[in-house]
Amino acid sequence: MALCLTHAAAGYLVYEAARPAGRHSPALLATAVVLANAPDVDFVPGLVTGAPASFHRGVTHTLLAALVVGLAAAAVAWWRRQSPRGPLWWGAFAAAAYASHLLVDFLAVDAVAPHGARFLWPLSHEFYHAGLDWFDEILIDPRSRTGFVWSLLTPAALVAWAQEVVRLALVVAAVGVVRILARSRLPQFAE
Repeated sequence: MALCLTHAAAGYLVYEAARPAGRHSPALLATAVVLANAPDVDFVPGLVTGAPASFHRGVTHTLLAALVVGLAAAAVAWWRRQSPRGPLWWGAFAAAAYASHLLVDFLAVDAVAPHGARFLWPLSHEFYHAGLDWFDEILIDPRSRTGFVWSLLTPAALVAWAQEVVRLALVVAAVGVVRILARSRLPQFAE
């Protein structure tokens, strides 16, 4: 399972792809990062019941959930009617940010069976996983809340956290370089 920083990097990429050129929108960035991490809210019921992983990679890790999030965002945008962007844009943005989490999980190491997630639930109960293992995994202790927390702080987990910090920094830097190069290649018009 990838950690929150890799999911944040994926959300950041969705934000960068969606935002217009010019200055940053902190609210839009925060929305993308929160939505990219939102599927892991399924840990909360497990933590409450004392079995942290019992609900993980369930309904929140499906394309149906991404669609529901997109429809909800479009409905809110339609209801508020204050944004220069329309409901369709907001729905697509929210669904893409949310679905970025599913893509990262699809590409992450998954050492504990069942591998992957039921991305196509309720149409299929099959688990899907790329088998490419692009992102490292932290093995979570599912037996207790304390075990869950300590599994995030093992030496192997700390290495994974450090790798995710580097990965996030590299993504942000690469996007910055691409934006600078794109601006430098725009035609310059004399006044």
